[in-house]
Amino acid sequence: MNYDDLMGRFHKTLKIALRNDAMLMVMDTLIKIAELLIEKQNTARALEILVFVLHYPLRPDSRLRVEALYTELAADVSSQVLADAETLANDLTLDDLLAAIIGE
Repeated sequence: MNYDDLMGRFHKTLKIALRNDAMLMVMDTLIKIAELLIEKQNTARALEILVFVLHYPLRPDSRLRVEALYTELAADVSSQVLADAETLANDLTLDDLLAAIIGE
């Protein structure tokens, strides 16, 4: 499956999860989107999503995955990129982030 197909599936999953107020599914899907962005070399955007997700309750295995991805990315980006991701995570609401992702 290519990038566009996967993103389309993730968008559908996010919409279904939101309709059902399934926040853990929303967070897991955001993690998968971040992983896909990492594969596409869009590390800054992936980092923004990961930092945002870290502010929410997660399943223990999901939290470990996010923390590992964050640590790996944080080692490869500038302190400014990290600071920008943190600022964005603090300024955005979940609705804002989802609107930006689904609207991509």
